[in-house]
Amino acid sequence: MSKVGDSTKMKSEAGEFPKMEMKPFNILKTEMNELQKNKTADFFDKTKSEGASASQTSTLTSLKSTNSSLVSKNSLRRKRDLMSLLCSYPLDARMISDDFKSKPYDERQLPLKLKGLLPKEIIRDAENGDRSWSCSGSSFGDAHLDFIPEAILNLAADLSVHQLIQTLISICKSENPNHTKCIRLSTRSDVEKRTVEAKVTAALNDKHNMLDILNSFRRPLTIDASGYPTSEAENELKQHICQLLQLSTIEDDDILCTRQIEDEMSRSRYLVILVDRDGEEIVDPQKVGLCSTLQSGVLVLITTDSPASQQAKEGGLTDELVDLEIRTNDHLLPWVVFCHSVGKKFVYSSSAILTTAAHIVEECRSHLHAILLVAKLLKNHQDVRKWDLALFKLRCFNPSHDFHNFHGSNSIMIKAFLSLIWDGMKKIQQNCLLSCLVIPKIQEGMVDHELMNHWMSYLFLDAGKTEKNLSQLVENSIFLQLNGVGGRYIWLTEETYQILERLHTSYPLFIEKSNLGLTEPSNTDKWHNAVRIELAGNKISELPQSPDCLRLKVLMLQNNADLTKIPSLFFDHMPLLCILNLSYTSVRELPRSLFFLEQLRELYLKGCECFMKLPPEIGNLKKLEKLDLDETQITHLPKEVQKLTNMQSLTLCFYEYRVKKNRSYSCSTIIPSGVLSKLKRLEHLCIGVNPDDERWNENVQAILPEILGLECLKTLSMYIPQLELLKLIPAHIFKLDFRFIVGRHMQRIISSIPPATDVEFKQSGCSLKFVKGEGVPDEIKMLLRNSKALFLDRHFTLQSLSECEMKNIEQLRVCILAECKEMLTIGGGGAAKDDEDMLPHLLFLSLFHMKNLRSIWEGPTPPRSSFGMLQSLSLQSCPKLITLFSVDFLGNFSLLKELIVKDCPKLSTLVSCHSFRHIAHTFLPKLNKLLLLHLPELTSLSSGLHIGPVLKKIAFYDCPKLHSLSTRELISQELTVIKGESNWWRELEGRPCKFDQIFSPIHEEADIMSQLGTYEYDGDNMDSGSDWLHSHVKTGGSVAAPLHPIVDANSLASSGKDFQKGSRVSKHSLPTWDIETSDFMEYDGYTWRKYGQKDILGTVHQRGYYRCNGRGCPAKKRVQRIRDDPPLYRITYQGHHTCGGQAQLELSPTLIGELHRFSP
Repeated sequence: MSKVGDSTKMKSEAGEFPKMEMKPFNILKTEMNELQKNKTADFFDKTKSEGASASQTSTLTSLKSTNSSLVSKNSLRRKRDLMSLLCSYPLDARMISDDFKSKPYDERQLPLKLKGLLPKEIIRDAENGDRSWSCSGSSFGDAHLDFIPEAILNLAADLSVHQLIQTLISICKSENPNHTKCIRLSTRSDVEKRTVEAKVTAALNDKHNMLDILNSFRRPLTIDASGYPTSEAENELKQHICQLLQLSTIEDDDILCTRQIEDEMSRSRYLVILVDRDGEEIVDPQKVGLCSTLQSGVLVLITTDSPASQQAKEGGLTDELVDLEIRTNDHLLPWVVFCHSVGKKFVYSSSAILTTAAHIVEECRSHLHAILLVAKLLKNHQDVRKWDLALFKLRCFNPSHDFHNFHGSNSIMIKAFLSLIWDGMKKIQQNCLLSCLVIPKIQEGMVDHELMNHWMSYLFLDAGKTEKNLSQLVENSIFLQLNGVGGRYIWLTEETYQILERLHTSYPLFIEKSNLGLTEPSNTDKWHNAVRIELAGNKISELPQSPDCLRLKVLMLQNNADLTKIPSLFFDHMPLLCILNLSYTSVRELPRSLFFLEQLRELYLKGCECFMKLPPEIGNLKKLEKLDLDETQITHLPKEVQKLTNMQSLTLCFYEYRVKKNRSYSCSTIIPSGVLSKLKRLEHLCIGVNPDDERWNENVQAILPEILGLECLKTLSMYIPQLELLKLIPAHIFKLDFRFIVGRHMQRIISSIPPATDVEFKQSGCSLKFVKGEGVPDEIKMLLRNSKALFLDRHFTLQSLSECEMKNIEQLRVCILAECKEMLTIGGGGAAKDDEDMLPHLLFLSLFHMKNLRSIWEGPTPPRSSFGMLQSLSLQSCPKLITLFSVDFLGNFSLLKELIVKDCPKLSTLVSCHSFRHIAHTFLPKLNKLLLLHLPELTSLSSGLHIGPVLKKIAFYDCPKLHSLSTRELISQELTVIKGESNWWRELEGRPCKFDQIFSPIHEEADIMSQLGTYEYDGDNMDSGSDWLHSHVKTGGSVAAPLHPIVDANSLASSGKDFQKGSRVSKHSLPTWDIETSDFMEYDGYTWRKYGQKDILGTVHQRGYYRCNGRGCPAKKRVQRIRDDPPLYRITYQGHHTCGGQAQLELSPTLIGELHRFSP
């Protein structure tokens, strides 16, 4: 162990150079600053008192500016040197160097992530260009690093040489003519200078380095000036250089000898290693002709960093010529970081701990993160045995881990993380770390509360435990952090992330084997460590008898149609299970072991059509919060449900399959009285019943008061067969997200409307379905005033929607009319007033089987705002429809994007216009999808009017009288596809050639509707898909709406018509839409986790696959990079969110721009 400067002190005492008082560098710096400050003040006072002239004042200002400029340049040099040093350490060098080099010198800051790795004092000094942290007197607080162990001094020398060699190799590989050309390697003493010289020579002769250097330089040239101790011996030094260069020696002419050396140096590329003289006198490379090396080669000057040498350097190689300075003192950084992190008073508390600490840093070498991990582990520990144990673990691999799995990772980090950190970590913290693998941006940085929300949703931790574990992981430097805009940002280093990936392979925390066609569960031997298992969408028919899943919290088995039975002991060893999804399986009953799951919070049985009875043991699940029995065959609710006082969401469906309709029910009451009133925390309630079930008529009267008394209720969906019951509903219920079906109706085997339209209505908030109505009773008007969606099904008397009164329907966003046989027109007619707006906020209008409908509007032209926001219009099976749009009425549909007309046999044109020659206006400017089907009298699209300038998709089927497609009508330059029958297309008259290129024939042997995409949502149809519509329906927002829908899974209304046996929605019928964006990581209201990627034919970049992080949320998206410069991504969303996105918090756009790098 030696003291910094001991060698210098010994030489001073031996008479090698004059003895002088040695002060700590920070004290010298303070004294010099005070002296400079006093001199400046004296000069100002003197100038002011003597009445300085203008020239004197100008000179003073110039001196001050020059002094400031010199300070700024020195500061930038210090930053440059530190960045080069860090790039030689095992960090993400590309991130550091690219970030630093991309900025102008006067704007450079240390990279953000570096601020989480180094002590803030070092960061502060480095950004100020101060090197005091690397000096012998450097201090943090009251403790000084006066004594440096010999092992650390030797390590600093090794790291300095390593930095030099890495710099030389990078120069060899660089094509930049302005590369580093002059490097000064400063040591602490002449003794260390000799040590470093020997290490440099050995490194240059190493076979791994020699090849790169010999290929780039003519040859390395080592010049030792220590044999020429004074400036008088410079002639002899020049003669020595000439001999090394194999030049003729010129003893008498000093100038000619210098020029000869300069000429040789300028002609060839040399690597010159110049070892400075010992003592005060130094070699001036310019005087011996070596500065010509800088034209094409590289000059490395190995010198000392003593105060005497620093003073002498003013006459030698100036700082302006030095491109990079490497200092052995700077490479004390690992030791400084360790001492600062572990506590210097503990390091220096005993010689044994000090020696062990030096060996620990020596083992970690320059791996700063490994040093931080070990230091935080040993922080505040004075027991030397703990220090020795840490050193022992660093020196050998833990046999409990298969280190072959970690091939390619840094061995120092592997030993530090696995042997010291991972094995001693609590299981809950291990799970927290492993769960981060599904968050790609954890390597870039995310807000701390966003990470905590992820842990709470995935691992079911409460807020207190989550915050405590995050604080401990940050305190132990497993997570790194920095404070930025929007809060504290957390990230994992790339090495830590890779180690966690390999750990997850051996001990998987998440097992995702969905949609793989599995017939039996795989990897059951690894279930014991899993927290989440996903086996959805397979063909599994059997499950293991009693798997060991003591940590399992989420089990997803939905969409395994072959699964009919669950083993009786299957849940015996799953004490922590919180979420169980058995939706769309064929299970008939639940095993008894399920009812002992004390932690179960969510149970999904949706679509289990063979499930016919909910056992009374369901009352044992005291913590159950969500129960989904939609589309099951249960006949009644057991009274034990009243014990589930934590229930927040309850979806019920009572459809008993009866072979004989007149057979009595197994239970006389559907929902027992007093059950729902006990569920005080209920927020979402959905009750679907068979409309043929006469029990409901009496039952609903008994339970309705209980429902209306639930104070926490937010969503209510139910069937109300009698209008009189609406009088019992208080006004505050209409402020909820309600879905009511009102009126008596019968269950249908075949629906009269397409499934997608039905889904559209179900996903609309605040909806009313009025069935078999007569007139518009006051109770219905009251409901209408608070509704955003209306479905009139088989109304008997209504002739126009105007009869509902405009004030009651003006807020509607969705309107579906089916089998209203007396309706003649949608708006206008005798009940309408000329100055009233008709459905000014309507977005979606669908008409089906309207027997007597003649037009959408009758009478005088309505105000411009009538139908002014309509985006989707569909008319199907309207046999008397003659007029769709008139010219005057057509202007109201400026936002229309999708138009579907089917089975309207009397319609001859979309636009009724007797004279169009004087009309040059373009109509339907937003229309991009047009489908015309089964229109036998159609002869023209728009009677010659210009329509659809942005039309992209158009389809025809069974339109035999449409003999031509006019470019006067179809003016769109963005048309991408025209679909129709091949025979019809061949007989089409005068079709342009460009239409042939985009024509796609309809194959009549296949399903025509699926080919036309009639009922599939398209990203071009609505703003960002049909989600735009849903967000408006729920919130009543304006045109600027969120990107994604906010739809509660438990809020879908159910009715006799809505719940048909055997009905399922395939993934191909899920709504999809595309967007293109230049910023993939732009926040969209939800967090996503990546579950796969693959190569796509015809594309350069892989496609990434993501699913929403929300519990049970089916939403997915695909990301494809379609352009590189500038970057452009196509994001395809599939399915609607059911998570609501309430727990997701937005990142600061500023920090996203600084941190995020993405490649799908």
